[in-house]
Amino acid sequence: MRLLFKLLTIVVVTAYGMIALSGVAERMVIYPFDPARQSPAEAGLDGVVEQRLERDGETLIVWTAPPRPGQPVILYFHGNAGNLAARAGRFRRFLARGYGVVAPAYRGSSGSGGTPVEPALIGDAVALWPLLARMEAPVIVYGESLGAALGIALVATAPQRFSALVLEAPFTSIADLAEYHYPGTKEIALSLDNQWPSLRRAAALTLPLLVMHGTQDDLIPYEMGQRVLAAARSEEKQFLGVQGAGHTDLWRSDTLPRLWRFVDQFALR
Repeated sequence: MRLLFKLLTIVVVTAYGMIALSGVAERMVIYPFDPARQSPAEAGLDGVVEQRLERDGETLIVWTAPPRPGQPVILYFHGNAGNLAARAGRFRRFLARGYGVVAPAYRGSSGSGGTPVEPALIGDAVALWPLLARMEAPVIVYGESLGAALGIALVATAPQRFSALVLEAPFTSIADLAEYHYPGTKEIALSLDNQWPSLRRAAALTLPLLVMHGTQDDLIPYEMGQRVLAAARSEEKQFLGVQGAGHTDLWRSDTLPRLWRFVDQFALR
């Protein structure tokens, strides 16, 4: 998630009134997606197909693979760096366990058209429901970093549609991130159009919840993951602190078994 390193320039320039932060500049900072389109086959994913979702006059790319009988579907929302192909290794692990995968390419990413903004991304996630329903399987929502914010927003709209939620390195809000890294900038960041208020939205969560966060995450502080978990009203919730891990290395041999147990426990019961 490269937002934090670029945000400093924007908030400082804005603070001194040198320029007005345009919507274009804001989107470039928060959503530096890789627009390159790569097919699942090119990414080495057998059994995964590319589908297209038409919404608001835009064509959105979605990678899908059905689950084996009796297994869940992972609805996967990635972070703001890279594209779908960069997560091929993760998808491969899901498929090896028999899980299905539905992984949308955000607007402006992985071949999807359109412009990424918070309301549009949430609406696109909601629009995936007919595709998910056709799979006739429990749905586990998995979100990493920015994707965690989207996962929270989606589940809060219709929790009855999903079986559980996994959040990897969630943040409390964009404004909180700005303040954490650059004290005194929170009020400026509150003027941005994209706020992603995950802490506030987490209060609507009631599903089984697993939060994973690295103790050495230098982009999204460990404490933010703890606060998101505490805010959720889920009766069954777990926090997995990954000792020594940073922002992008949480999938380790000592953490994956815990993830698989959580998914199987709440998707297959």
